[in-house]
Amino acid sequence: MKIAIYLLVALVTLHTVMADIYNQLQFMKILSPINNQNIQAGEKLVFKYVMQPLIMENVSNGYAKRLDINFHKRSGDKKLDKVSTVFLNCPIEAKESQYKTYTKSWTVPKNTAPGSYAFDFTEQVQLRRGAMTSAETVKVNVVD
Repeated sequence: MKIAIYLLVALVTLHTVMADIYNQLQFMKILSPINNQNIQAGEKLVFKYVMQPLIMENVSNGYAKRLDINFHKRSGDKKLDKVSTVFLNCPIEAKESQYKTYTKSWTVPKNTAPGSYAFDFTEQVQLRRGAMTSAETVKVNVVD
């Protein structure tokens, strides 16, 4: 029985370590927009995110290679149609030992109908022993 438990724990750990997509960004934190934020069609929206330093606690775990942001319709937690590409290749330059904040503006398309939408932040990262893609979704509501 103990062997089965150890095998299960080892498989879960291996699956997590070897995963190609994580559901949280690895080297940056999104400051805005925030989850469940209400926005309006035609509104200018500010995207603000912070890059983690390249070296944290005397260790370099990797770096971000690319960040893309997409806007799509959603129903609950399910993604529906992609409405727009917000940004491709956002600036992601990180400093060696300091956090760096980036701010970009984007206007919500005027023809966006009220409803549930989301922004997908997709980050390609280079780790010490491989590369992976991580993503984070920020849910928003378009209101009149």
